[in-house]
Amino acid sequence: MIRILLFLSLLHSMPARAQGIAVVDFQRASQTVREGTQIQEQLRSIQEAQQAKIKDMETQLMGMRAEFEKQEMILSDDAKREKIREIQAATQVYQQAVMQAQQEFAQAYEKKAGALFQKLKKVCEVIGAEKGFSLILEVSNGGVVYSGTAEDITEELIKRYDAGG
Repeated sequence: MIRILLFLSLLHSMPARAQGIAVVDFQRASQTVREGTQIQEQLRSIQEAQQAKIKDMETQLMGMRAEFEKQEMILSDDAKREKIREIQAATQVYQQAVMQAQQEFAQAYEKKAGALFQKLKKVCEVIGAEKGFSLILEVSNGGVVYSGTAEDITEELIKRYDAGG
C-alpha cells in the first residue's frame, strides 16, 4: 500500500513531458501557418463575392417592395395580387440564394480547412513520435480545460508545417 501511494505521489509530481503528454492548439496553428492564412483569404474572397450577390438581390427586392407601396393605392386588385406574387417569388429566390451561399461557403470551408487540419495532424504525429509523447491533446476544440505543465507544441507545429513538414 505504501509503495502504491509513493508511486502515485511520484507520478503526480512528475512534469507532464515525463508522462508523455503534450497539448496543441490546431485552431491557432491553422490561422498562423502560411497555408492557413492563404485559405482564410480565399474564404474571405468567396464570402465577399457571395455577400455582394446577396446584397444586390436584397436591394432589388427592397426596390420592388418600395415601388409596390407607392403604387398600392392606384393599382387594381388584380394588379396588386400580381405584384404581391412577384414580390413573394423574388423573396423566395432571395432566401434560396442566401441558403445556397451559406451551404457553398460551408462546403468550401470544410474542403479547405479539413485538408489543412489533416496535414497539421500528420506533422503533429511526427512531433509526437520524435519527442516520445504518448498523448497529445487538442486544446481549442478538444475539451481540455487545464493542461498544467503539459508541453504546448503549437509553435513547433507551426514552424515545422511552414518549413514543409
